[in-house]
Amino acid sequence: MRSTLHLLVSLFAAFVTAPLHAASSCAAYAGELTAMVEAADSLRSQVDYLAAPIDAAASERRTALEGVERANAERLSAWMTACGWPRRSVEGVQAARAAWLIAQQARSDIAFQRQVVRQLELAVLDGEASAMHLAAASDRLAVQEGRPQRYGTQLRQVAGCGWDYFLLDDLARVEARRKRLGLPSLEEHKRAINALVTVQRCTSPLSDALGNAQ
Repeated sequence: MRSTLHLLVSLFAAFVTAPLHAASSCAAYAGELTAMVEAADSLRSQVDYLAAPIDAAASERRTALEGVERANAERLSAWMTACGWPRRSVEGVQAARAAWLIAQQARSDIAFQRQVVRQLELAVLDGEASAMHLAAASDRLAVQEGRPQRYGTQLRQVAGCGWDYFLLDDLARVEARRKRLGLPSLEEHKRAINALVTVQRCTSPLSDALGNAQ
């Protein structure tokens, strides 16, 4: 298992460090996004998140996965610099979803998340990306930077099993933006999230975003 893990990581490292050549490379964009997601998923399937801290093999797999996720974010950043956010009409819906999944795994990289938001904004303006993805990404970045959310997609645990929103922009404006995206009202969404947590008896490790678009 250990040799297989090392081989997988080594092959992936060689793959993602291959140079990009500006626009001429964009034809390979979709395929590489898919390969990056598959590489991370393959490692993630081997990770035991409940393993004891002294389990060296489990620790090694977690470290390997974290390395691949960082490499994926760096590679996506390079692709976005060369080609922008993957376009639904060119790279395809699955490529756009793959880019979104990669971005989800690098939430603590603020510079990268700023780039994701900028590129999503441009793509959404052209009708080439999901406005839901932009809403979630921009709200997540706002929370990390201590700014009010524009869409109300990010919640936090406030007491016991209760969840409430991080700081919000003017409520009327937030509600209007949510309505344009076809989202339920803030109150309806919060009630649904808290009902879900209650049903699961607070045992499920829910995301701090809870409203993440897929």
